[in-house]
Amino acid sequence: MTRRSQRIKGKVVTYTEAQDVVVSDAADTDGEFQNDDGKGENEEERPRKKAKRGTRSKGSSTDGDYRAASSSKKRRIPEQFRKVRGRLGLLERLAKDVPLEVILEIFCYLDPGDLLRLARTTKDLRGILMSQSSESVWRTAREGVEDLPPRPDDLNEPQYAHLLYESYCHICGHKPCDSVFWSFRVRCCKSCASATFTECDDPDFVTGLPREYSMRRRDVLPWEYLKGSWRYRDVVCHTGITARYQAEFEALETETERNEWIERKIDERRKRVEHANLCQRWLQARLDRRSNELDDIREQRREAILERLEKIGWREEAELSMTSFWLSDDFASHKLVRQPKKLTDYGWNSIKTELVEWLTRRKEERLERQRRNTLDRRYKLLSAEYDQSKSRHDLHDPFPSKGDILTSKYFEDLIWDTPLDEEITAEFIKSEFLEHFPLIVDQWRPAKTQELVQVMQTIRPGASVSDLHLATTVFECTKCLPRTLMHYPQMFYHHCCFENRETNSARMAEFQYIFSNPWSSKSLILSGHGAQAAKEIVEACSLDHTTATIQDLYNANPLIECKTCHLNGSSWYGGRLFMRWPSAISSDHRTHTLSINDFGDETQQILASERSDNLFFSACCAYCHDPIMKDLLRLQEHLRLRHNDILNWGADDCIFPLSLAEARTHFYWNPTVELRRLCATFRYNKDSAQTAPSVYYASSLNFLRGSMLLSSDDEYDESD
Repeated sequence: MTRRSQRIKGKVVTYTEAQDVVVSDAADTDGEFQNDDGKGENEEERPRKKAKRGTRSKGSSTDGDYRAASSSKKRRIPEQFRKVRGRLGLLERLAKDVPLEVILEIFCYLDPGDLLRLARTTKDLRGILMSQSSESVWRTAREGVEDLPPRPDDLNEPQYAHLLYESYCHICGHKPCDSVFWSFRVRCCKSCASATFTECDDPDFVTGLPREYSMRRRDVLPWEYLKGSWRYRDVVCHTGITARYQAEFEALETETERNEWIERKIDERRKRVEHANLCQRWLQARLDRRSNELDDIREQRREAILERLEKIGWREEAELSMTSFWLSDDFASHKLVRQPKKLTDYGWNSIKTELVEWLTRRKEERLERQRRNTLDRRYKLLSAEYDQSKSRHDLHDPFPSKGDILTSKYFEDLIWDTPLDEEITAEFIKSEFLEHFPLIVDQWRPAKTQELVQVMQTIRPGASVSDLHLATTVFECTKCLPRTLMHYPQMFYHHCCFENRETNSARMAEFQYIFSNPWSSKSLILSGHGAQAAKEIVEACSLDHTTATIQDLYNANPLIECKTCHLNGSSWYGGRLFMRWPSAISSDHRTHTLSINDFGDETQQILASERSDNLFFSACCAYCHDPIMKDLLRLQEHLRLRHNDILNWGADDCIFPLSLAEARTHFYWNPTVELRRLCATFRYNKDSAQTAPSVYYASSLNFLRGSMLLSSDDEYDESD
């Protein structure tokens, strides 16, 4: 006759009673082993509840009796087992019918985690596994686990298995929790650590306390961090263990006993630390193995999904999404793909529609991105050709902006109407640009010049194109604060004239970051104050304001004093304020009282006070159109180094600076520089003026070299 456990012999459990078994929670499993003779309170059998039979009311049929009996049977099955597939109660029958020796032999092939979960299934299996006689089964199962550290002396087998395998916080129950404080024999999440553990103080017994490193502190004030009090990890102690150790320490009476106790606890802590290191390495290896297993399952699922997508024609798009624009595998990271479970027919049917919709959106985004990248590359090739052409172009004449060229019908059709799969090379763009760019400029320039004439005609009805070159024709921008004053052709390079987005085409709007808007004269008006100031300056130079041009004003280069801005004092910022004509027109001085070329014998002393480095001047080379800054010497050096093949200068021609008459044939004023930036004001103080001839002529020569604004008849001899 087979040997049966004494506990099982005394039980006769029916199938219905097996369904009413309440599973003990994890806290009960971690207790000490139970004795074979005694019974726990949780192991007492519950009285069987009798099923209520449905009563038959008047007028009811036999179908009603059947429904009542059926509903009574359903009430006998607990709610948590009603949707479970398969037959219930197999483990109960295993505990009743299979010999105990066979059961224990089977359990030896499980790991401690399986035994722990198996003990929570039924009362009978819990009684077997939590019995003191089953300790050898737990030990055999534990020894069968690879690289598992030995069991510590302060834990029994179920407690050790619970610490190793149950991945939830022992304080709040949060799962998963892989943060184990091995010295405290507890798992604890980050939120519970601060309340459960405390920083170690310095009593006598603290050297023997089990210690752990907690998480990083987050409640640190900035000045604490600067003082160096912020630490990556805090050494903490367990509150309960600390109280127990303190009670034991204080119970000792003699100093010898306390020292022996401390030495014993220090040795125990050292052993705990060594064991904790072994446990942490084992746990990390177990987590890594599990992570690799999940990665393999995800990889298998991804390949299975790709095979299914290939049958419906979406595999290529899925593979393209693996190398997306941001170099991330969007397909593998999709929530439907990266699940760590194998793909079944049912699972595929449930995700197919959503996955195909996602791939459809991805395809639309990819095609749109390819379209934008292709158009962007074409625009940049055309933009590079424009920049090279502008650097070689004479800026005396109005030059179209990049937006004017790119929005022209020919180039816009070339970029947009050419099929996206057709390659457009840089050589092709260059040839097309060189062929059609001059034609576009020839059409654009007279049209925009006529717009300026129309702006003039609002004030001067009889104005014509020739009036644009008059010195008294001054435009101002209504968008600038303060308003910028300009002569022709400065307005074609003024930034406010390219801020009218309505002048751009709908196609080009999405590529606004590449180029500016086409040029527009909407913000320009004819300046009355500027024209009046220019008229006074021209007449003071004995010129006719109806015929004097801008170049005539440059040749006259009058010296102007603002009497309104005179400051008393002998310091460097005190004295009379002088300027050249661009400052008198473009700044606020145009509304002040001005004195022009009327300084008598003081003229030379005033010129001596003007420093050449106060003059911000920009000229363009007449040959290569590069901007040349500051002085005649730099102009001569530029001509000698880059254009001597045209000038054929000898060695003697490069020794002395060029005269202004000679220099004017090699440069022109840069129209991209605003009037107010052409020159700076300076102050003259009679008491501190330098009147020595050598000093005066040196300063005057520096001014001539810096400004290049004097007339061709003015000659200075340094030998005087």
